[in-house]
Amino acid sequence: MKKALVLIPYDEKSKENLVLSAKGKCEFTFLNRRKEPEKYLAALKEANLIIGEVPNPDFEYCENLELLQSSSSGINYYIDGGKFPKDAKLCCMTGCYGNIIAEHLLALTLSICRRLPEYRDQQNERKWKIIKYDKQLENSTLLILGAGDIGTTLAKWMRPMVGKIIGVRRSKMEFPDCYDEMVTLEQLDEKLPEADFVICVLPQTPKTKGLLDEKRLRLMKDDSVLINGGRGSLIDQTALTKLLNEGKFFGVGLDVTSPEPLPAEEPLWNHPRVVITPHSAGNSASVESPLEQKIRVFIQKNVLRWLNGEEPENLIDFSLGYRKND
Repeated sequence: MKKALVLIPYDEKSKENLVLSAKGKCEFTFLNRRKEPEKYLAALKEANLIIGEVPNPDFEYCENLELLQSSSSGINYYIDGGKFPKDAKLCCMTGCYGNIIAEHLLALTLSICRRLPEYRDQQNERKWKIIKYDKQLENSTLLILGAGDIGTTLAKWMRPMVGKIIGVRRSKMEFPDCYDEMVTLEQLDEKLPEADFVICVLPQTPKTKGLLDEKRLRLMKDDSVLINGGRGSLIDQTALTKLLNEGKFFGVGLDVTSPEPLPAEEPLWNHPRVVITPHSAGNSASVESPLEQKIRVFIQKNVLRWLNGEEPENLIDFSLGYRKND
């Protein structure tokens, strides 16, 4: 019988459903690794399957690991850490986070356009004053850098709001009609000057680190809006600060930075045209939220695939740095 270690929160009903779905093929142990460290290390040694996140140093205890099902859509932590067992497989949670992250990125975009952070500052000062200069989505060009699950969800939602949507992805494939155009990263430089809004949801890979350097940031319109909800390593933050100080960008929204947490002395904290959230776009506190329900359904299906000898979904190709077929 296979042994599985579950490290993410499960209510009793969900635990029961997961156990019953395995039909006796797998023994499940549900643990909080911080509250039960000794049991956790012992379970790591026996586990064939781990559901949740494992700190890279702890992989030395994983003597029987066959599959780790991450609860995150981004898995660069494991790829960059260099400790993941070479014979084990890794799956991400891409496909579950599309809606919740798209909601957050849309909220950042609209709050910047309508100057909501500045109005909050005025509210705190009991000040009643209209800020006359704002920015509208209507008839604008939106460039989505990373036209995968999250980016495409965002494109579908923003389709009625904007004039044109350009998607950017690793390879040109068939794309839904919410996009007007789809290009590859090699064509990014020619498309950045067209965009009024650039929303980034790329994973971290060797090709995406520092992709938006000073040269590419300067290609963008002076009054454009830049939103990053992928990985902080995408943007050269020193160059971004420099250009902001020169007056470039209507506004910038960052849910991700490099490093995280952003150091207290980082000048971006205090810039009046920057809104920062603490990598919270995919956060949901309730186990009953739509996100958590999607995650549990996906895990249950993927566990069954693995137990039945089928290839699990969202399998990561370590040579590429993201899931197969992306």
